[in-house]
Amino acid sequence: MALTYIDDLFMLQVRLFRLAQIRWDKNPKKCEAIFNKYDINSYIKTCYEEYHVQGDDANFDDIENYLTNKGWTLCRQKMNVSKYDYTMQLLAAMASINLARQQKISKTKAFFKFMKSQTGEMLFDESTDMWMNGPDYIADEYRREMLGKRKHHSTT
Repeated sequence: MALTYIDDLFMLQVRLFRLAQIRWDKNPKKCEAIFNKYDINSYIKTCYEEYHVQGDDANFDDIENYLTNKGWTLCRQKMNVSKYDYTMQLLAAMASINLARQQKISKTKAFFKFMKSQTGEMLFDESTDMWMNGPDYIADEYRREMLGKRKHHSTT
């Protein structure tokens, strides 16, 4: 199935959001605050034609330049995103798309809610092995968490 422009843009926003967490060493809530304050997702949309043909590291460097021009002081750790982390990002994006459709909310809102959840944290915790499951399973785990009925997977 080919991605639509909207889906491709969303996947790009998800990857760059996760890269922000890694480079800035910030939790999803803090990254969301920065993304919202500086309207980074709109900036990504504006730059889409250039961004979708470049690598995420180059795109993120451009976002950091954008933030610097807006007066934000950057403190970051330079890291490369692994294939493992990319897999988890893809799963988070796919689960968020699933949740957005079911909850009839925007994909971005669903993603931010998901990333602040225990399920979102567990997905990026290698020791839980949650990343080995598909996006439907991960979305179901999130729904169970929201209902207070988590089946399995623990962070201990």
